[in-house]
Amino acid sequence: MKMKIKYRFFTIAAAALLTLGVTTSCSDDEFDPSIFDTKVYPLDRSSVTFPLDTFCIESFREPYNLRYVYKMEDIGSDMQKNLVPASYDKSKQLAVLAKYLWYQSYEVCAGQEFLKLYSPRIIHVIGSKSYNPVSGTETLGEAEGGLKITLYGANELDVNNIDKLNENFFKTMHHEFGHILAQNYTYPTSFSLISQGLYNAVNWQDTQDSIALAEGFVSPYAQSQIREDWVEVLANYIVKDTITWTNMLNTASFDWEETEIDASYYERCVALGANRDSVGYYVSDGTKSSTGSVTGYNVVRKVISRDADGNPLLDENGKMIYLEQDGVNGKEVILQKLDLVRTWLKDNFNVDLDQLRREVQNREWVTDADGNFVIEDGHLVNKLTAPSEENPSKTLMEVLLDEVNKFEALQQ
Repeated sequence: MKMKIKYRFFTIAAAALLTLGVTTSCSDDEFDPSIFDTKVYPLDRSSVTFPLDTFCIESFREPYNLRYVYKMEDIGSDMQKNLVPASYDKSKQLAVLAKYLWYQSYEVCAGQEFLKLYSPRIIHVIGSKSYNPVSGTETLGEAEGGLKITLYGANELDVNNIDKLNENFFKTMHHEFGHILAQNYTYPTSFSLISQGLYNAVNWQDTQDSIALAEGFVSPYAQSQIREDWVEVLANYIVKDTITWTNMLNTASFDWEETEIDASYYERCVALGANRDSVGYYVSDGTKSSTGSVTGYNVVRKVISRDADGNPLLDENGKMIYLEQDGVNGKEVILQKLDLVRTWLKDNFNVDLDQLRREVQNREWVTDADGNFVIEDGHLVNKLTAPSEENPSKTLMEVLLDEVNKFEALQQ
């Protein structure tokens, strides 16, 4: 997410003006016309993009003074990268989802005045992804000076995959918005001390998810620096469903290690159904022979007692003995950080984080008559692709898109 913050400071030499005896009168001054074009131009009804342009004015510009920019502005983009604009259809999907999942969620939990005060003034949508070849990372979004959020990869938006939708767009939006809020009220200094000495600004991208969780970080990127850790806790808690969040905390309860093991041994163990906590979970190919065949796999596995040959040692009940070696209980650390974020959001913005999380997830996942999330095959059910409550003959996503499509009737 690699946020860029740009500040410009202007100084007015007021003391010098007073020394020279310069005075002003609000009633008598005549100002020259603005050098900027302040005229509001009517939309072109013959334009193919008229429906979305009208939707953006009514849904974003008028209530929040927000420009939703999907016709890519190269001057506002990274000129060092090969980027392409978002397609009209994907821009339309992202626009209705931004209103439904982000703005309306915050409006319910924080009110419209909160959004008018703290909302970014520009959301810039880019069609392609933004890769960083030197570090081998991908920038999902950026926030600039508390005014602008840029989102990348819109052309790969897929409403059928809520997890990917959150990871690529809405976790990113909550993450970048968290940066904007932190520019108004900084996070508590006590947060900076929790994981002191564990941040890795250079090689965070090489850290596996399970190892980051074990050290008290909700993601490898959270380990890059304190301010990213802060907003990653906020964003991940909002968008991760209850099953995923519980699994993350369970993973964080153990110590993990990354190692390389013999490929044939690994394959035999997996085929026989061996406990993967002991054998490990595949990460990547490791050592190769002179002929190019893989002889070793890089894996992550829980830290357990082992004999000199690396075989698991069992307790008197035949159970593996899990070890705590680094002195960090990742689950406790994450929950400690979460509590600070929760308190900060409530004290400074009067926003209930748990209410916001529930509001967002109720909009993403199907619930039953009692308000409980519906689970099928161990997973929550995508509400966007399910029949809408408003019109069961259409999916919720189709109903949301109708908010744009209705303006087609006004086209000439």
